[in-house]
Amino acid sequence: MNRLQVEPDRCTGCESCVLTCSFAHGQQFGLHLSRIRVDRNEEQADFTPRVCIQCDEHPCIASCPVGALSIAPETGAISVAVETCTGCRSCEAACPYDGVHFSEGISEPFICDLCGGEPECVQVCRLPQAIQTVERG
Repeated sequence: MNRLQVEPDRCTGCESCVLTCSFAHGQQFGLHLSRIRVDRNEEQADFTPRVCIQCDEHPCIASCPVGALSIAPETGAISVAVETCTGCRSCEAACPYDGVHFSEGISEPFICDLCGGEPECVQVCRLPQAIQTVERG
């Protein structure tokens, strides 16, 4: 099974990954609809992609009081049971990587699901390779 690896030093801040993610999951382009965010410091040309890296610890899953988060057996990615989620945001607070977030007006967390095993963000970030898939070790 794979996980994501983020290399902030390689990020150019183009946000192609963000837009690709929003379209892959919602059939529309919008920074607020993506599971990826890019922290931007324009003055320093410092850009850091923030996305769930599918860490081994899964503190977001452990923090969920209603059991709305689990591991998808097909991909090993975190899965959100939208019908169970209460929007309490405990998963967001528990993530040490700032990889879980909520978007305004949407009550469930945005957590990377690895696009079913072939992350679209990795495909679009081929030149700088700021986001890559690596074998879970």
